[in-house]
Amino acid sequence: MDKFSDFISEQKNEQPYQLVVFQYSAHYVRDVEDTSLGQITELLQKSAKSVGVKMHSVDFNGLYLKEKNGKQFLNSFKFGKDGVTVFPDMKEDNKEKYYQEPIEINPKDTLIMPRGLGTTGFTNNRNWTDLISKLELNGYTTINSLKNWDICSSKYYTDIVCRNVGLKTPKTVAIAYSEDTERAVKELNTKFPIILKSSTGTQTGIGVLIIESMRSLHAAVQMLLLYNKFLPIVIQEYIKTDYDVRVIILDNKVLGAMKRNVITGDIRSNVSMGATAEKIDLTELEISDSIKAAKATEGRLVGVDFIPSKNREKEQPYILEVNSMPGFGGIEKLQKGLTADILTHFKNRENWRKLWV
Repeated sequence: MDKFSDFISEQKNEQPYQLVVFQYSAHYVRDVEDTSLGQITELLQKSAKSVGVKMHSVDFNGLYLKEKNGKQFLNSFKFGKDGVTVFPDMKEDNKEKYYQEPIEINPKDTLIMPRGLGTTGFTNNRNWTDLISKLELNGYTTINSLKNWDICSSKYYTDIVCRNVGLKTPKTVAIAYSEDTERAVKELNTKFPIILKSSTGTQTGIGVLIIESMRSLHAAVQMLLLYNKFLPIVIQEYIKTDYDVRVIILDNKVLGAMKRNVITGDIRSNVSMGATAEKIDLTELEISDSIKAAKATEGRLVGVDFIPSKNREKEQPYILEVNSMPGFGGIEKLQKGLTADILTHFKNRENWRKLWV
């Protein structure tokens, strides 16, 4: 595998730019503290400073774009010391004092990183996607694009596009309605246990269940759709493994990879939930399929997750998902400077081009 540092060092025509990271700091759905957002923001800020990139953080909640004298300005609430948006007091007359200084942006020198778009129908507001759409139409480079975010927001659709380009994925079947379990299991054509998950993504592994029987599946599906009739859910074959692999892809190059060990007594391997990670050398087949998955979802900076096959050199891995907003905290601990390499990559304006039309 070629070193990404060599890929970076080959680049020329470096120019300064500013980075605007969009987030949603009041996104918490779980009733426990989740510090991952603050960690990634801190890592991005530190890395941006180290490579001479000016970074701004804005929050979708309260955000608006203002145009004046042919220029564009982003207006965002300030952030507290905990990294969470400070909202105006309802009784406060001067709500503008809660806003940061307006951030002037220009498609020629401003890179947009929309990390806080959330999940459609769950933690997303259509106004947020419309704002990013407007910026894309105005010529701004977004990493990643809304197209990539839309594909990756659906595990079912990601499975479809990956299979369409010849990748191997776990058998996956969508549940059509609350009484559809028998039909779906018959189509899945595998033995229990199986995996039940939300198609529109999970939050740090929350939302993935292992189901041991038809009776348990039927009850779980009925309960989920009782409280959210329109929740898209899927079932998948369960592939027993001691670890999976997260690969970071940037513009069709492997930036880094880590082996994520499954948590003891669990089926998940999220580093943010306490799973341990270590470096791993990928086979040529794993590299090829990971890049192919990124291309299939039109992703420029993505995390591709897969379960390795028994014969890693000759058998395709099982592609689990493609993440359009991967965290870098876990892999950064194993590969120092990875986040800085990402930001340095975009100092070359040639890398602002669109890879797909």
